Amino acid sequence: MSIVNHVFVLLGGNIEPRMENIIKAKHELQMRLGSIKSESSIYETKAWGFNTDKKFLNVVLLIETSLSAELFLEEALKIEMNLGRQRNATEDYSSRPIDIDILYFNSEIINSKNLVVPHPRIHLRRFTLVPLVEISPNYVHPVFNKTNEELLASCDDKLDVKEFIV
Repeated sequence: MSIVNHVFVLLGGNIEPRMENIIKAKHELQMRLGSIKSESSIYETKAWGFNTDKKFLNVVLLIETSLSAELFLEEALKIEMNLGRQRNATEDYSSRPIDIDILYFNSEIINSKNLVVPHPRIHLRRFTLVPLVEISPNYVHPVFNKTNEELLASCDDKLDVKEFIV
């Protein structure tokens, strides 16, 4: 019997073709990492943390996987690279065709060289919290001990998060 891990993942990107990149990333995640058990609507927002006219599309997925968090991250980074993501040497924010962020991995708290889970900026970003609340409002953040809904209610971010109608 294999271990089943539950992983909340945020997909996002602002380099065209945005929707196609999201679809391809979802397909690759399912083929390589596990099955998508739930997914939010797709949302459109302005960039967070840097200036650009290119808006982002974002979606949150709940994936069941047998992989460890580190292996899941490794594979997610390969998918990003295959879809044209080039990480810059600095940690600055920039436009990208796709970004795959692990938000939660079960209820684990992971603080390794390559991975911090829960994602350290979940509580600061409406573009993450709005889709997260859509599919899992009562999930409790293992560090803050607050539900996703409570995190959204107390989030200071004023960025407009609109459902993207295809």
